[in-house]
Amino acid sequence: MNEIRLSPGAAEQCAQACARFALGVQQAHAEVESRGEISGFGTLPSGMALNAKYTDLTSGASGSLTAMMQGHIEVATKLADTFRRMGEQYVETDEAVAASLRPTEPR
Repeated sequence: MNEIRLSPGAAEQCAQACARFALGVQQAHAEVESRGEISGFGTLPSGMALNAKYTDLTSGASGSLTAMMQGHIEVATKLADTFRRMGEQYVETDEAVAASLRPTEPR
């Protein structure tokens, strides 16, 4: 027979891991944004086009690196919140079940 055991703090540990991940991505995101526009490809039309392409890939539209990083931050933050709520519900359910199993006092 297989058994699954959960420690009471497992959900909080998962939430903390998600929060640490989100913080790491936030720091990387800030670093990418602080770099500003990419330069150094020269003044020829091909160099300017390459410069624009790399700038768009890092901090441009919805498919850019910074947009993807922001999406990861949002998902990890929501996961942390979800794990915390799951942990709270686990405790509430455990307490409710324990209370239902206690013998009632006669009146």
